Amino acid sequence: MGWWPTDYVPTDACAWVGALVEVDPSAEAFVDAMTAQTSTASTRPVEVLLGDYSGFESGHCVERDVDITACDRGKFCIHSEFSNECSRWYSSAAERETYRVVHLNGQLAVNWTVQFRESVNPELTSEARAVFDSIVFRFGK
Repeated sequence: MGWWPTDYVPTDACAWVGALVEVDPSAEAFVDAMTAQTSTASTRPVEVLLGDYSGFESGHCVERDVDITACDRGKFCIHSEFSNECSRWYSSAAERETYRVVHLNGQLAVNWTVQFRESVNPELTSEARAVFDSIVFRFGK
């Protein structure tokens, strides 16, 4: 599972140097940037409720014909907290993620669960999904 700042999304996950674009801190802007990203494939975002906040969930993976070793700096950049370097990347074409994003009173909350290889014990996948599904956000009191 991952959780860290995601202020920039490259327009192309393979040719990302000089193409990291700052994203407004809204769930809609992040989802739009991720689904528009080239060299990747995304599932259609669906609206979800995470406790007291609504947001979006979608899947994300490498397009089948992309050779990650030929990408900028050998990284397949998904998003970043920096404008000049990638902080979240895939190291193999087998990686895929499920993202959930919500807008929390001016802050973007992005969390995801990742599968690093195709063959994973289904019990571990179910356990990870249960933890992922348990994450909710509540209004402060």
